[in-house]
Amino acid sequence: MIRTVADLLSGILRDELPKLDNAPVKHAPTIGDMYEGLSSEILNHALPDGLGLRVVSGFACDGRGALSGQLDCMVVRGEGQKLPYTESYVWHVKDVIAVIEVKKNLHSAELRGAFGQLKAVSEIEHSYYQSGDAKLDDPDRSMAPSARTFAEMTGQIAWDVDGPAALPYEEEAVFHALLMEQVSAIRVILGMHGFKSERAFRSSMIEYLEQNIGSVGFGPTHFPQLVISGAYSLAKANGRPFMAPLIDGWWPFYFSTPENPLRLLLEFIWTRLDEIYGFGRELWGEDLETEVGRCLLSFRAASVDGRKGWEVRAHDVDDEALNEIPVAEQWSPEFLGEEEFVLLERLCHGKEVRSDDLEILSWLDSRGVEFDDVRNRLLETHLVASYGTKLKLITKECQLAILPTGEYIAAENSTGRLDRWISRRIDALHRPASHEGSA
Repeated sequence: MIRTVADLLSGILRDELPKLDNAPVKHAPTIGDMYEGLSSEILNHALPDGLGLRVVSGFACDGRGALSGQLDCMVVRGEGQKLPYTESYVWHVKDVIAVIEVKKNLHSAELRGAFGQLKAVSEIEHSYYQSGDAKLDDPDRSMAPSARTFAEMTGQIAWDVDGPAALPYEEEAVFHALLMEQVSAIRVILGMHGFKSERAFRSSMIEYLEQNIGSVGFGPTHFPQLVISGAYSLAKANGRPFMAPLIDGWWPFYFSTPENPLRLLLEFIWTRLDEIYGFGRELWGEDLETEVGRCLLSFRAASVDGRKGWEVRAHDVDDEALNEIPVAEQWSPEFLGEEEFVLLERLCHGKEVRSDDLEILSWLDSRGVEFDDVRNRLLETHLVASYGTKLKLITKECQLAILPTGEYIAAENSTGRLDRWISRRIDALHRPASHEGSA
């Protein structure tokens, strides 16, 4: 379904954008209104019916006097305050799902301006969620989604029914960043036209960051979740929906892609709405192809001489190297050895898997296998994480299967993705035999 809607929105943009580009008007505010109007039209088509969501323009506030600058488009829920004699609203930041800054052309100057505008929204959010005003019983504040993302990224449980785990600062900072990503508005810069190459787009962001190294407001949570410049996008790997495991403590945090930008926009907004409202399996369609990001920025939390903050590393690659990276790849489940399959099945049945379980250790020893080797292979699946001596499932719905070929597989199946993959795989196995029989 997400591809179908993305294609629909791309069709609207393809048909309507030339009308705006060719309009005879030279008045800058009117030109801005036209592109914002088209963006609002696209967003209205992107939102599922029946949720009471609206697309408005105006200002975000924290209920304590802080107010953002004027925002082009906000996807909101609940109630806001309409400003007299205008079509603008003031909306509490806790009820803002997404904020979109719209630009006819997005190049370096526009990128910097829009980044600053959205950073002001981020600062209001930080102030609100760190205050005593935020409602702790708000379902958006459940830590479960962030805890799951953290476990996928690090292979460690940050929060369990037994309570919080003791984490070093470097990992605690990542977990708190993920919590802010979960509750904050999805911030998007939407440039209808822009950079002529992906590399030029990447270089502009790197240059902007280098100019602000050490400045407040340039940590991971202040970056927009999505920046679109014509055919190219920069996106955040925050687990909603894109996840990147830590590499030697570094978080591959920002990536570029020439993937359909409207599909990326849908992925971010629908993932957030799914966390709030719960859509079920039908929303995501086949979901058997995944985007491949070209890493742009990596962040790592660090404490040096009593000062805590984020280190950043830019990945500047040439056009040839970028072109060698595919845009997408076919999804497949995790293929397991028999020992991993048995231990994962044990977890799926609610039984414990511990490194000090003598029965498990004896069984693995009889097969000539070390527990640590099996444990490490299971952690690589991102289906489980460690918590002390235990391994624990971190999926919503882990499912295992044995293929007709005798291969062992497992995957998260909350969207039905594994079911669809197995169906295709079995069809592919049967197709040659059927063809030969009919010859």
